[in-house]
Amino acid sequence: MGVTRREVLQGAAALGLGSSFSSEVHAKETLTVLEFPKPYVDTSRKLAEKWDKTDINWAVHVGGGAAALGKIKAVWPNSPYDLIAESSAVFPAMIKEGWLETVTLTDVPNLAGVPERFLAKDDNGNIKSIPRSINGGFFAVRTDRCPIEIKTIEDLLNPKLKGQISWPAPTIYTNMATVTLALARSGNEFKLDPGWKFLEELAKSGNIGRIYQNAAQNQNAITTGEVSISYIGTDSLTALANKVPMKALTKVDPSLKAAQYVEGWVVMANSKNKKGAMEFANFLVGKDNVELFTEAVGGVPANEKAKASASAAPLQFTPEEHDKFAYLPDWAYMSTQLNDWVKKFEQDIAPKI
Repeated sequence: MGVTRREVLQGAAALGLGSSFSSEVHAKETLTVLEFPKPYVDTSRKLAEKWDKTDINWAVHVGGGAAALGKIKAVWPNSPYDLIAESSAVFPAMIKEGWLETVTLTDVPNLAGVPERFLAKDDNGNIKSIPRSINGGFFAVRTDRCPIEIKTIEDLLNPKLKGQISWPAPTIYTNMATVTLALARSGNEFKLDPGWKFLEELAKSGNIGRIYQNAAQNQNAITTGEVSISYIGTDSLTALANKVPMKALTKVDPSLKAAQYVEGWVVMANSKNKKGAMEFANFLVGKDNVELFTEAVGGVPANEKAKASASAAPLQFTPEEHDKFAYLPDWAYMSTQLNDWVKKFEQDIAPKI
């Protein structure tokens, strides 16, 4: 059974340490940290067991990272959080509002291992995020079921793939699967027509066997052998790793680009303990801790000095590989277009599948 605070103070009095020891015990500050739901918060709590510089008051996102924006705006500058876990889609909005404290390598030394491209910055080039993991979406195949070898994205139109593709609804990965099609035909998230045209061809080909609305539906379809090709994320690849033979098509051809998004910490500008928040974030994104974290939740360590788990390694790129096989889209822009994209998918694509 653990020793209580009262017992510590009573012991101090017995030793003649008096009020100075009592003040030191009570001086320990508390950080309020907003984290994503399980398994994220459970994993971060476990890592924090090795942290003794501050107490941690954990809070959990409800309704996704973006849902926190309205809640913070309603009470700013009296937001209760010192440190918040967020992602690429939300960083720009928080920066625009002026809510985020600038961080430097002096504040967070472990940023030295994070590539420049993953850092969220304001218009003056000040760093505003502390990345911990890189996640994303990409095409993958069940190798024992796929009728052909997929060498380029155009192979998805092969007649031998009738009913073999599980396609994500636009709300999954913010319609990044369609953006990937656009990238292969000289488009992007801002110029999506080439992607819609490609997707319409896929729909008419009969190769899309199902549309999935969540990861569990997709994983079940792959596990049962109903489909053999899908656009998935690192979390799904990790979940399927011990069930069926899967191959991520992330370093096969430049047309099969993997979309990446950054997930990490931001220090709130209104925090009364910014130094403590930065020290705790630095602790969490250190090599050993970030390896443990990403192995537990999926994803690749943002810190290049850390090693990705075997199941997530397909999304870890060298700088040369990144330029050729990966893409960092404007997730914030994509989120503003999602309602229109959902309508277009339902009206123009789904009826043809």
